[in-house]
Amino acid sequence: MAEKQRFDYYFQLACSCFHINSDSNINCFLLPRFSVFYSNCNDYFSAIRYTFVDENESCETPFSKTECNDLLSAFEYPLKQYEVPYWNSHILNFPPVRKLLEDCSNHGEQVTLEIRKHSLVIIDFLQHRMDIFYSRDNVHTIIEGRVDPLIFTPFLHDIRALIVHSSCVSFDGRAAVFLAMDEGGKTTAANLCKGGRVLADDQIIFRKQDDGGWLAYGTPWTTFPPDPDHAVPAAFFLLEKADEFSLTELSSRELFSFLWGEHFKIRFQIPSMYQTTLFDLYRELSSSASVYLMKSPKDYIDQDAILKCMKP
Repeated sequence: MAEKQRFDYYFQLACSCFHINSDSNINCFLLPRFSVFYSNCNDYFSAIRYTFVDENESCETPFSKTECNDLLSAFEYPLKQYEVPYWNSHILNFPPVRKLLEDCSNHGEQVTLEIRKHSLVIIDFLQHRMDIFYSRDNVHTIIEGRVDPLIFTPFLHDIRALIVHSSCVSFDGRAAVFLAMDEGGKTTAANLCKGGRVLADDQIIFRKQDDGGWLAYGTPWTTFPPDPDHAVPAAFFLLEKADEFSLTELSSRELFSFLWGEHFKIRFQIPSMYQTTLFDLYRELSSSASVYLMKSPKDYIDQDAILKCMKP
């Protein structure tokens, strides 16, 4: 069988390079919001590899019940707490999958698996590599669809970084960070900030610097023109809808509680041996700037009050 053509993409996010390799061209990477993060670097921090599997390529014998139990006991498996692995997936019978599982078995405590009906994800924290196998029938979900920011998150703790569901607006290098659940007003708040630069309105990477400070970096996940620049987080604003605008100072503990709960999907990806590191990063980020509860009606913010909170 002739070897399939593969496509390479290199992105620089938060001053680190990520390499994505796929056996199908991922069209959404041609969009401007991704292209401004292209990089020419070869010294990449982590590798993400997409492989699309046809049923006729799955020639291995299906796992027996005993082999399924052995697989679960050999590897970290974060989804077993609320999702039953889909053992009938033909992807599990794909020879490269079997070979990769065998190669990872000698450090299974640093590997997580997600076994779904149409996909299999193997995250190797020792090698900084994520392998994503998709059923060929579902290839359109990646090629034409939205690439999930979670593919960039598993190894960020090794460079003292976190990806946070938030919008971020920079004013002369100091950033207002807006946090809320989905449809909670993050994009609206960013849009109402006049005179600032929106780094992104959905996902921001925060990276701790050698001097102990933090920087907020833009990402491709934004409805605004993408901005790969960075800024110092000057204040965090937890958004809540109300009839009148108000700001109430909160403790860093309240921000930590929100971040820890909001990003449970990321935490479930991470093996238990790294959970303390992740906990400490969230705690330190929460203490890096002032925190406020921002109540506001639809389509209104008091920008002067926000800027006052951001003063050094």
